[in-house]
Amino acid sequence: HMVRLVDDLLDVSRITRGQLELKKAKVSIQEVLTVAIECSMPAINLGGQRFHHDIPTEILNVHGDTTRLAQIVSNLLVNAAKYTPADGEIALVVRAEDNRVVIRVTDTGTGIPPDMLESVFEMFSQVNQTLDRSQGGLGIGLALARRIVELHGGHIRADSRVS
Repeated sequence: HMVRLVDDLLDVSRITRGQLELKKAKVSIQEVLTVAIECSMPAINLGGQRFHHDIPTEILNVHGDTTRLAQIVSNLLVNAAKYTPADGEIALVVRAEDNRVVIRVTDTGTGIPPDMLESVFEMFSQVNQTLDRSQGGLGIGLALARRIVELHGGHIRADSRVS
């Protein structure tokens, strides 16, 4: 956990200084997702959630940095695990839409208040800091994910059914 936090802080520093270099190449999104799922499963298993994925069998190639793309998806999955109760569900769905690859992570967690949907991607932002969710980290994972997505020419957003 500590290594991940330090790595994330170093990445934030590199991005802020414009020094994060992407090693872009033609990569299979399935390869990216395999790495991301493998990295995220310990958190999901620890949280006692059920994990499902729906990934196309046809190869979907993108021009990107395999490590950084896997980091984005892993951050999303780990975040879902932090805020989904035991016996909850986390799902990863991937589709090709309008000549883009769309990756959706959904969960049956606590949800995000409407006024926080945009700010969850800001540095050090945390929605729920209650004691039972104290493993929530420093609030940098989603900010880091957003910046890496944007460096790849994409966008990221959060939705929630909390009213």
